[in-house]
Amino acid sequence: MRLATLLVAVALLDELGSGIPFVGSPEIQREFGVSYGEAAGWLIFAMGALATAVEPAIFLLADRRRTKRGFVVGGLAALGFVSIAAGLAPSYWWLFAALALYGPASGTGVALAQASLADSRPANLERALVRWTFAGALGDLLTPSLVALGAWFAAGWRAAFVAVGVLFLAYAAVLWFVKFPESRPEGSDSPDGGLRVALARPRLLLFATAVTLCSLMDEILVAFGSLYLADVTGFSLAERTGALTALMVGELAGLATSDFLLARFAPRALLVASGVTCAAAWAAFLASGTPLGASASLFAVGALASLQYPLVKAQAYRALPGRSGAVNAVLTMFGVFELALPLGLGLVADRAGLTAALALLALQPIGIALVAASDRRGVA
Repeated sequence: MRLATLLVAVALLDELGSGIPFVGSPEIQREFGVSYGEAAGWLIFAMGALATAVEPAIFLLADRRRTKRGFVVGGLAALGFVSIAAGLAPSYWWLFAALALYGPASGTGVALAQASLADSRPANLERALVRWTFAGALGDLLTPSLVALGAWFAAGWRAAFVAVGVLFLAYAAVLWFVKFPESRPEGSDSPDGGLRVALARPRLLLFATAVTLCSLMDEILVAFGSLYLADVTGFSLAERTGALTALMVGELAGLATSDFLLARFAPRALLVASGVTCAAAWAAFLASGTPLGASASLFAVGALASLQYPLVKAQAYRALPGRSGAVNAVLTMFGVFELALPLGLGLVADRAGLTAALALLALQPIGIALVAASDRRGVA
């Protein structure tokens, strides 16, 4: 099996695991008796806080090794154990701690799997990352169903976490026997040389900002959207699952058209157009109060937002060719702002309500449209 295919599948596993606490946030809130902010915002914070502190050093170290295989395999194995621990959590703070460890494990195993994909496919980077994103969207699609299936066994999000943990451990064993691409760019032997070069690239910093915004319409949308659909619109579990599934199906539909679109339109035009129309679709979702209306508008949001992450991430890699680890180190440093997003939204949700918090998610499509329009070189 080709390495690229194996690496792309890592995105599916990661989205399955990382999406479980957010799809299951209403059940977590009720089981542990916590607030909206604790059930959604603080758990998202947990998954990024420790990662932001330790990942830059890991990524720069990975650039100094002949291949990134050991990092990827070790990270995926760690994800397996952490996911099982999360599923067995006896308290909210145990779950919080397990998800805090999930972050750096995901950075090591998943982010460096994507970096290895970028190293192996430099000429077709946009399309490779579209396929990565497609696999992640497929994982997003399966996550609500996985949690719902667990509910049939009275275990819900807990059973889903344990099942994904077992899959992570098995996949780590498979990748141990696979040959990874070699990538040791000039200057990468210096512990901080790659980081200094990366931070001196304004275009990388511009698109790092855009990549950070892409977190809004990912797990953050699912977490706060689940709470919104449950407590504001009063949807049942089945209706909530259907609406979130429509979002994921929309993502897949949008990504499925990527080759057609990229062959006919410049990435810059696609980013600007998708940003403007996605913001309009998001407004339609907030104005809808029916399951059908919510599902239709979320389908449109997923389809329009789907290309934003792979295209802006591709530009970030292209801003510093051959140093995928250093690029990810910079992106992790921007993760400080990404951590503030769910906490800020959690505060808004607790103080002003879930509708006000969800309205702020429009910052992603609007912000990405502005970043693409302001890129003086034009998106490659």
